[in-house]
Amino acid sequence: MFVVLSLLLSCAILALLVYLSKQRQSAQQQHYDVLVVLREILYLCRQHRRISHHALIHSQTDNDELNHLQDLMIEKSNHLIANAPFESKAMYRILQLKLKSLIKEWQYRSVARNQMIHGKTIRHCLFLMDEVALAWLIESDREDLSDEYHLQWQQVLDSMEVLTQLRISIQDVNSYEGTQRIKYHSDKMRRKMNQLSLISPLSIASPSCTDALLKLGEVCDASEIKLSNEELYQLTTELSLSISQVYDQMLSDLTETLYLPLPKPAINS
Repeated sequence: MFVVLSLLLSCAILALLVYLSKQRQSAQQQHYDVLVVLREILYLCRQHRRISHHALIHSQTDNDELNHLQDLMIEKSNHLIANAPFESKAMYRILQLKLKSLIKEWQYRSVARNQMIHGKTIRHCLFLMDEVALAWLIESDREDLSDEYHLQWQQVLDSMEVLTQLRISIQDVNSYEGTQRIKYHSDKMRRKMNQLSLISPLSIASPSCTDALLKLGEVCDASEIKLSNEELYQLTTELSLSISQVYDQMLSDLTETLYLPLPKPAINS
């Protein structure tokens, strides 16, 4: 009788371990899938910003490509809403509202306004990705990884804040005070990018980022700013891309440690 009870208890414990393992695997897959889709939406937002900026500056619109990007953004946000747990659906509905606002009547915006709206949506995607990563870290009980991630995320966040201040100051480039603000924020931005190079040296050493840092240095050191408004906005777009690439490398390292590495982006930035 004792042997039978022992066998039954062993089978029950084994069944419980298998169940918990499947639950853990399911939770990991869900976190991973959400990060992949949010990452794709972020890339789509960047592409939409690049093409719509070009259209606003040069009065040339590729409607087919823009419509395709817009359809993909809504499709992927619908996927997030449909597959998210009930308590998370609201935050993905908010994301979809931001995407629809980004898409709506962009043709009638100034470049500065278009830049601001796209930038807010891109930052919103990054914050959502951060929330998912933090929840995953808490569930995984990896305090060592959590501390490192927090420290690196704070550096990314600080860089985004400085970049926002630099973008805001561009609209006053034609005044002396505006020029001084641009130079001040450019110098802060240069220092922030140097700090990010400690997190992801390859991202900051990329040709596009190296070129952006050279331009940033010229803005800081020149007696007068020779770049046009459009060129300054383009410079901030290149810096924003580099910051996102640093965060992308952080996420990829994190997911590889916890589960699987992120796939290579299927959508070009």
